[in-house]
Amino acid sequence: MRHLSLLIKLWLYAHLGIAQVMDISGIVKDANTGEALPGAHVLVPSSFSKSNITNEKGYFFLKNLREGDTLIVTFIGYQERIFLASESRDSITILLQPGNVKLKEVMVKSAVLGAENFSFSKLTPIDIYQNPNSKADALVAVNTSASSTTTDENAAVSFRGASPNQTGYFLNGVPIKNPIKYAQLTNTGTLSIFNTDFLKKVTVFPGNPPLEYGQSTSGTIVLETADRFPSYWQQTASISLANLGYSARGEIGKQTFVGVFANYQFDEALKAVNPINFENINAFNSLDGGLLLSSHQKWGSLKFYQYGLWDNYNFQYRHPSYQNAFLQEAVRSISTLQWVQELNDWQINAVLGNSYLDKKISFGNLNFSEKDFDPYGALNFTWRKDNNLLKTGYSFWHQNNFREGRFPTYSYAMSPEHPSNQFSGEQSASSHELYTFYRKIWRNHSIGSGVRLGYLPELQKRLYSYQINYRYELSSSLKVKAGVGRYYQIRNTERAIDYAYQSSIDLHYSGPQWAIEQSFYYNFRQEKEQTKGAESRITYQPNSKIQLDQSLSYVSHNTRKDQWFIRSFAIYKPFSQWSLNASYQSFAGGNSALVSSASFNNELSVYAPFQSGKTLSFQPYSNLSLGINHLFAINGYTNGIAFISVTNLLDTKNSFDINYNFDYSQYDKMYLSRRSIYAGIIINLINKK
Repeated sequence: MRHLSLLIKLWLYAHLGIAQVMDISGIVKDANTGEALPGAHVLVPSSFSKSNITNEKGYFFLKNLREGDTLIVTFIGYQERIFLASESRDSITILLQPGNVKLKEVMVKSAVLGAENFSFSKLTPIDIYQNPNSKADALVAVNTSASSTTTDENAAVSFRGASPNQTGYFLNGVPIKNPIKYAQLTNTGTLSIFNTDFLKKVTVFPGNPPLEYGQSTSGTIVLETADRFPSYWQQTASISLANLGYSARGEIGKQTFVGVFANYQFDEALKAVNPINFENINAFNSLDGGLLLSSHQKWGSLKFYQYGLWDNYNFQYRHPSYQNAFLQEAVRSISTLQWVQELNDWQINAVLGNSYLDKKISFGNLNFSEKDFDPYGALNFTWRKDNNLLKTGYSFWHQNNFREGRFPTYSYAMSPEHPSNQFSGEQSASSHELYTFYRKIWRNHSIGSGVRLGYLPELQKRLYSYQINYRYELSSSLKVKAGVGRYYQIRNTERAIDYAYQSSIDLHYSGPQWAIEQSFYYNFRQEKEQTKGAESRITYQPNSKIQLDQSLSYVSHNTRKDQWFIRSFAIYKPFSQWSLNASYQSFAGGNSALVSSASFNNELSVYAPFQSGKTLSFQPYSNLSLGINHLFAINGYTNGIAFISVTNLLDTKNSFDINYNFDYSQYDKMYLSRRSIYAGIIINLINKK
């Protein structure tokens, strides 16, 4: 009957002559998950020249259709949809049902976040790939947000004036320390250890993070790997100026999915294309890979993730006393195991994990190795009923660090023949922690509060954190959030404990074309450091072709120079499969301590510097970058994306430090990324069952 009705409508429109020319835009999504489907075909049988393929965000645009034209939407592994142009609006959402609907009898379960009262943002893999500055890296994408105060082009994230080591990182519920690689695509910017293609989402709390994620005195970044893959198999191959990669993922049984990936990063092509930008880098390369296995059965959802990395970085370093290659090498292993089960109004979430690091550093008389071994376990319970949410749980984290090697006796004497001290030592810290958080929604109001208690057996110390947050929904478009809290963090290498008090107010407005965010915050740390600041962000998307994003933030410090950040992003899609992006970032320049004089040490045959107490202030950072992406389809089973980007188009010399000559009479400025070109192509192959 559905198809008969369609034929009658087609006949009426064709014979009554009431057709009207129109343009149609929209997005194609998975009906179950709500995720966009890039590479879906939107066919117009009356004129295949008008047909289109959805871009990387699932969007399509059709021009000069006549009212009554038939549209057929297809995607491998999904049921096709047929409808009339007359039934559509200017912008529509098309939901496709997976073809294998019989597997819906078991729901995919993921841990409840319950973060509605907190100020947070979410990134999907598509958001990360579309970010013109991210280099397809999750943490680099986070570093372009209004809350980021990172000033060294590094993947380690700083939030709201805090240092990078105060940020908390969690992968599938397991805390991760130092989530960056040595191997670099720029002079200073490192990439993180997370594979974007296997991520489900990245949730960013720039301040006042949920207490279920402890060990953070600043913001927190929660990364989750995919819960499932399509029922068909998909293979992806990528090649760029600095990377070769391969991944495969799909279904291996009833509601059981597996994915594997491997990447090799090399330097030869990138250095050849950008000789000036990489003139001080001798070599960098890395090899990493991972396995993701998930199964969703009546006894619960189980997800296992294993990651491994070998990383090597060799760059030319000039010290006044010695000039040679600075070598860094690391081996990493990360394991996470997560189980989730629903029992009526309750959810149980159990997490096990371990992070292992073995790194070596060598330069002159500096030669040492460091090993970290950090097993972790947690058990969380969540109760949800009506407008009530209760979360409680226990976690155990054992951090073990071992260091040995030689360290320079004098910081100004670093050649191999200069004196050094032998060092060998091991430190460990265990923490037992309990937390409870309760949230109540009443009409347009929502209030939550929680407490986290910790005990450190080695130090015989008891710790506590607390938080209170409130959300008021003035309308469906305007929300206000406020939060205060006290947080603690354990630094294993020093066996030190940091405390921080955070308070913030966030306003969120979203309309059909506009989105506005405004934040004010005040943070106080035990070192008597106070920071207060404001963040503003405006996003404007008048249509499916144009998106503009502008952010401005200011941070005031009581102990150091104030900071300001300006970030502008623009995405323009002149054609359905092309995307042009531009970005401009600027922030206050840093400074470097100056040497007033130097005396010659006859015993060591080297100059010893004396600090003057003065500093050299650098010009503000400035970086204009451009990029082009092209999404293409070879056939119904193969598609891909090609990209090229130019970073620091104007070749601005952004200073971040200085380097003195042998007697400290002269110095040269050291720069962040110079102009560099990066390009590559990613091919996706779908194997239909």
